[in-house]
Amino acid sequence: MPLVLTLLAVVIGVALGVKWGGQATNLLAWRPVLWEALLGGIVLTMLVDVLPWAGWFTVLLSIIAMGALLAFAVLNIRVGGMVLVVAGIGLNLLVTILNWGTPVSAWALETAGVVDDASAAELTLTGGRHVGGFLVIFGDAIPLPWGQVISIGDVMVYIGLALVVASVVRRYEVGGGFGSMSSGPGYRSRSGIGYGGPRDYRDALDALGRGPAPRRGPGLHPSRLDSRSGGRRRRSTRPTNR
Repeated sequence: MPLVLTLLAVVIGVALGVKWGGQATNLLAWRPVLWEALLGGIVLTMLVDVLPWAGWFTVLLSIIAMGALLAFAVLNIRVGGMVLVVAGIGLNLLVTILNWGTPVSAWALETAGVVDDASAAELTLTGGRHVGGFLVIFGDAIPLPWGQVISIGDVMVYIGLALVVASVVRRYEVGGGFGSMSSGPGYRSRSGIGYGGPRDYRDALDALGRGPAPRRGPGLHPSRLDSRSGGRRRRSTRPTNR
């Protein structure tokens, strides 16, 4: 995935999180589950993209990298926005496994200005990619104006990444997660502004459809009965002693 778009998603996420009441310093206090998988996946992805490698071994490294990132995302799925990251990585991984390499659209390469019409079909790509293949529409088929091609899964990952960063800045976690944001420096309870959240996605949506709570018991407090009767106090029927 292009590094520029990744950094842009992080910057947008920080800006949104601060706007919604969070603090940028919360990123440093975040302790996600299985962060080693995240680090390993990022390092392998950078190696596959930067080094001029090709062949089955490069595809294997790419699959391992996506598998590590997917495992990290699944274990931290209750962080707001992580669902999109899981869906995007999962889609990229599925297409890569089915084609044993990421399929790249020749039309996208031509539109992005990477190659011309004559050389697109015979082009040999690095980074575990190849031109054409099964379900190429879900591969790298979206051209960018600065000479790069990304996939639908990449778009989902970028949007999800921005939402994840915003959620970490706000310390928002659906259902409390696996403890990654339920403790540690600077943690606030659900009553804190910009922190916490509903127990799960269903609770978050269900509350929107609830009307006013049904009234139970008498309609008025006994202290207001006099105002309903026009200010006249009811006479007591208890006999008096004379």
